Amino acid sequence: MHINLILENEQRSASPVTFAMFIRIVAGTLIVLVLLGLFSVYFSYRELQNSVRYCDTEWAETEPKFLAAQQLRQDLIARSAKLKEIQGRRTTRVEWGRQMEGVQAVTPSLIQLTELKVSQDILMLSNNVPARVFELRLSGRTAAARSESNVSEFQTALFKQPPFDTYIESVNIPAGAFRQDPLNKADRVFEIVCKYNPRSFE
Repeated sequence: MHINLILENEQRSASPVTFAMFIRIVAGTLIVLVLLGLFSVYFSYRELQNSVRYCDTEWAETEPKFLAAQQLRQDLIARSAKLKEIQGRRTTRVEWGRQMEGVQAVTPSLIQLTELKVSQDILMLSNNVPARVFELRLSGRTAAARSESNVSEFQTALFKQPPFDTYIESVNIPAGAFRQDPLNKADRVFEIVCKYNPRSFE
């Protein structure tokens, strides 16, 4: 038989760790973890500051080179565009000296040219490529006796003979442009419009 003579309020736990000690251990552990977290955040912040400072230093050294490279790129784009424009104009140009020699060569002897105009227009082709279209407008007079024959011969020569045959798309006399000369009723005045083939910039 075993008789316990110790009162309940005087009994002690057989465990070496009391509840109060357990609370202190948990509290201490939490404090240590919080401190470690704070130290980790602090060192991360310091590392980030150093990285930012390093990047600022690097950018301070790189920025002038970057700006210079940007300016160089813009200059290159502008120069390339100018060069392309020059090359396009060279490609689309017409040798007007040769054209004028041709006009002189095919003009019948009974025709006197009084005015010559050259104009140009820019249009977009079906493939969205710009092109130049030239127009040569010739004004003149001829004797009334063979006026229709003279002008028709001149018109045909401008369309079919070199150097016009590879350049000109159409040769027309506008309505009302072939008429009696108001200054001399024995003559006829006329106007011929030569439309050139579109000359692509590419």
